[in-house]
Amino acid sequence: MKRSTAGAFALVAVLTLGACGTTFVDETVATVDTSPDATTTTLAPVADDAPVDELLPEIARLMFDLDQRIIDGDGDVETLERIDELWRVAERQIRAADPDDLFNFQQAIELARTGVERHRPADASKGYKILIDVNDAYLDGA
Repeated sequence: MKRSTAGAFALVAVLTLGACGTTFVDETVATVDTSPDATTTTLAPVADDAPVDELLPEIARLMFDLDQRIIDGDGDVETLERIDELWRVAERQIRAADPDDLFNFQQAIELARTGVERHRPADASKGYKILIDVNDAYLDGA
């Protein structure tokens, strides 16, 4: 009995040590610079008189990949800030001209906010789908 336990131990040791290999570090692979970039891009503020038919497609463009930005943790907060800036101007114009059309736009923007703030990419994706439908209907009627 003692012999089989020792044999089993030896077998486990051989298999475990045999699985270990040599680790090589490839120094030719480029390293990733994770330091903050000294040059940041600042977008121009949105003009109060920017046409809504230019603002809405820009919001849609920014929301297009917002769900993936949330997943990657790459620029989602900054993208949402720009969406909010564009939406503030567009909302005033829609409220003045077509207040009945605001609800669906607000729903889409709120889903984008929820997606970013609560890290829920599905919300951002749903908001984008709603926005596309609402944009099409609104801009076709304009």
